[in-house]
Formats: sequence, structure tokens, C-alpha cells
Amino acid sequence: MKSPPHGISRRKAVYAGAAVVGLLGVAIACAAADLSQATIEAFNQYVKVAQQRTESSLRATGPFLWIDFRPESSGKHYYEQLRSGEFVIRRLDTYDDGREIEIPDGMVHHWIGLAYVPGATLKSAESVIEDYQDYREIYAPEVRRSKVFAQDDEGLHLYLQLFKDSPRRVSYNVNFKVQRVSLSTTRIASTSISTRIAQLQDPMQTTSAEYPVGQDSGFLWRMNDYWRYEQKDGGVYMQVEAISLSRDVPPFLGWFVRPIIRRVARQTIASLLEANRRAIQNPQRYAPHATSIVANSAGVRAPAQDPPHQ
Repeated sequence: MKSPPHGISRRKAVYAGAAVVGLLGVAIACAAADLSQATIEAFNQYVKVAQQRTESSLRATGPFLWIDFRPESSGKHYYEQLRSGEFVIRRLDTYDDGREIEIPDGMVHHWIGLAYVPGATLKSAESVIEDYQDYREIYAPEVRRSKVFAQDDEGLHLYLQLFKDSPRRVSYNVNFKVQRVSLSTTRIASTSISTRIAQLQDPMQTTSAEYPVGQDSGFLWRMNDYWRYEQKDGGVYMQVEAISLSRDVPPFLGWFVRPIIRRVARQTIASLLEANRRAIQNPQRYAPHATSIVANSAGVRAPAQDPPHQ
């Protein structure tokens, strides 16, 4: 029998090498990681600088959405994309006085996404995003449980159980502090800041025991979402800016792993926008309790309860 041509052997070697690198990446990702105080402080500094950059546009008039700050020709193009039903999704970077913010042993994932909901009103969008008890319907299968466990003058405290099926099955119990501000009759903004994230030991069991907080696979250590809604052009524009923290990727695997991470992050933002748009357009199916929610209800106190899984 003739030996295979050298070209085929080389291709097999390349494929085998890629498979080894992939398996090595999975093995490293599955290993335990510890969240250090240095990583937390660096992430907090990143968030602080990012918030300072955007807070000046939280106002009743003037530029409001990310695309309003793009060059006029680009902004016009983005608005046309949105009104045609497409999403605008971009990865962002934040610099401190022109310098990159180093995150020791960690990686920041900073993305922004926008969508348009034709025919919607700010009030209808607001009632859907406040329908917390239906989040497991609105955001299924990524959200498996949802519950408001406390509410005060500063906002509300929300518990979600999150599930992700790709590239590896993981599930988390996450507590958020949610604050919403009404800027005008056509603009609202909302922030969701994670206050506790615990990975489940068995991602397929909703009642699974947790790993110690900060001592897990390191896929998700922090999760902040900043939402903006604006009613104009016969509908509602919605924007989410997401800043999350995970463990770092070893330098020799960065070329292989980072494109996968970015693809998953982009898909996550797109899924989030699509779920919101779908629910706002069809609340009877996805957010049946939305119609009973009174606008501007954030000031209404809810009975205090023990935070879930603490």
C-alpha cells in the first residue's frame, strides 16, 4: 500500500495540532480560578472610568444613544440599519487618560448593542422591562429563575439564575442591584449591577450547590448592564452597554480563545436585544404581567426578603 502524499500528512498534523490546542484550552478553562482583590479593584476602576464617560449624556435633551456620538454620516447609516430591523453591536475599550487599564489575572468584556422596536412606546417598553416575574419567559433559556427580593429608595434587588449552553454549560445564581431613572417623557435609563455571582456545581440542576464565590471556573465574576430607551421615529430605540469580568486567557492561547469569546459575547448581546424586542412587540405571550405594571413603580416598596442563595 502506498503511503499517503506528504500534503495530506501535513494537513492531518495541522488539524491534530489545532485539536490539541483546543483541548488544552478547554482543560485550562475547566480548571479552578480564584478572584483576587487586585482583579476586583482594577475592574472597579475600569467601570468607574467607563461610567464617567457616559454619565454626561444622561439628560432629557441632546445626544443620548451611542450612535448619536458617531460622525454624522455613520450615525445616519446606523439609524437606517436599526429601522430596517438590524442590530448594531460593537466591542468597546475604555482608557484612563489614554492608557490601557490593566486587569491582573482578569479580562474585561465591554460591548454595546442597539435595536429598534417599531410601533412601541416608552411606556410599553418600560412595563415589559419591569415585568421581572416573567424574565424566565422573556429571556429563556438564558434565564431560568427570577425574583425581586428587596426594594428601597435606591432601587430594587433582583435575583436571576442564568444558564449558558455554549461553549460550555454553566449556570450562575446572580444578585443585581437595579436602578432606573426617568429623564423625560421619551427617555429612561436603567443600570443592573451584579452584587453576588455564584457558579452552580451542576449546571443542569436548578437547585445545585454552589462553588464558593470567586472560586470557580472564572467564566463570570462580574456583570454590569447599562440600558437606555428612547421613544422617537415612531418606535423605541433600546441600547445596552455590557461590562463583565472573567478570568484571563493564557497568552499562548489568546489567538485561539479570544475570537471564540468575542463571538459568544456578540451572540449574547444579540440574543438579549432580540428577547427584549420580541417581548415588547408581543407582551401577551412573553410578558403577560406587563400590562398590570404601573409606570414609575420603582418607588413602591416591596416586602424585604432574604437574598436568595446567601
